[in-house]
Amino acid sequence: MSDSNDEGRIPRQRGTAPEVAHLVEELSPEAQKQWEFLYANAPSVRRIAYQNTMLPVWACEDIESRVWLAVYTRLKNSGPLDALIGRAESYLWTVARREAFAYLTEVRQRAECFVGDDLYLLDNRTNAHPSAEEQALADLAPAMAVLRQELSDFQLNVFVLAEAYRLKAPAIAELLGGTATKDSVRDALRHARRKLRSEKVGLRLGVLADE
Repeated sequence: MSDSNDEGRIPRQRGTAPEVAHLVEELSPEAQKQWEFLYANAPSVRRIAYQNTMLPVWACEDIESRVWLAVYTRLKNSGPLDALIGRAESYLWTVARREAFAYLTEVRQRAECFVGDDLYLLDNRTNAHPSAEEQALADLAPAMAVLRQELSDFQLNVFVLAEAYRLKAPAIAELLGGTATKDSVRDALRHARRKLRSEKVGLRLGVLADE
């Protein structure tokens, strides 16, 4: 299969090693037909990624990359989908939902680490071209000491998920679980932003920005 054929190219996933991201091996003729048929359903994969996560474009692109990598690997390792799996597009949509939910779980875990004691991970990152997510977290990092003192744990988690990951209130409530609701998330975010606009907190953050 030629690298010039876009339908045969494995979309690159952020953080994936180049030798893995661009490895394109021949599929069997029947598997190749299924790949081309499934790849023609790219808009539905994009729609599922967004509807199940409400994440920004760059995050949905990461989810799409994972979906196509999973599908291609399945076709390469196990051959064409058989009748026991059902409609090929149904299989694709199942993979898309699975990868979307897995991505949301990772977002929650990364946000928890960021709000917790793992800020040093940002200082030790080796990626010379950070993703939009990494850059958003890096921009928040200097202010975290102040935010921890001024906001409750719930408010801080909501603030990070909203500002760094651009999540909407319903998605944040689902991620945080427990007693969190979309209304309590909106209240927490409104309170956090109001507090950050206060003169006292503004002065503290301003000192950090000047340093």
